Amino acid sequence: MLKQLLADYCRKTYFGNNPQPVKIGVYRPSVLSWSCVRRQWNYYKELSGKKPEEIPDDLVLLLSGGIVFHRLIQSFKEDGKPYWSATEVECSIEVEVAGGQKIKIVGHADAIKGKGIEKTVYEFKHVRSLPSNAYFQHILQLNFYMGAMGITRGVLLYVGYLSNGGLAVREFPRLYSDWHMEHLITRAQTLHTLLVNNQAPRCSCKDKKCEMTNQIYDTGA
Repeated sequence: MLKQLLADYCRKTYFGNNPQPVKIGVYRPSVLSWSCVRRQWNYYKELSGKKPEEIPDDLVLLLSGGIVFHRLIQSFKEDGKPYWSATEVECSIEVEVAGGQKIKIVGHADAIKGKGIEKTVYEFKHVRSLPSNAYFQHILQLNFYMGAMGITRGVLLYVGYLSNGGLAVREFPRLYSDWHMEHLITRAQTLHTLLVNNQAPRCSCKDKKCEMTNQIYDTGA
């Protein structure tokens, strides 16, 4: 019963009110940041056109496992006032692919702190153990939000566990990078071409798990 309630909460939070939240031609920066293109391809092939309730609970929980931590951090207050200036801020860009067709990259920044030139975009990550450096895939995701909103500063905030089992937080400040934005856009263009031509890419994982099973795997992010 509790698992069902958690899955329903995560399904609603992750997919929103859209009756068909996954569509070919509209891409999530969180998915584009995955290192394996085959895993990206599997995500859109498996879920495109499905209603949220048609997606199995286990897969919903896999995709949205960090939502509970996200909502906890987003609820922070300081002196009785919301700590964040805004949360779950939608942002998008439109780019061209071959033939002049347009595709969209649409995402939601976890939080924004400050106003005007002091604005900083925050991306939260719940991880098993705290990293010593920010992961490349997370840098790509945060950088997209920064670029799409015209904000030059961002922070990757990791919530994870220390070697003694204690919970801790680690922050990595970032500045906007044109290179990272262009790299993510190229990924979207490549993925779209593969999807519309029904060309499954090779799996880049060491054990080829995405290629052999055609499933969507957790990267630990």
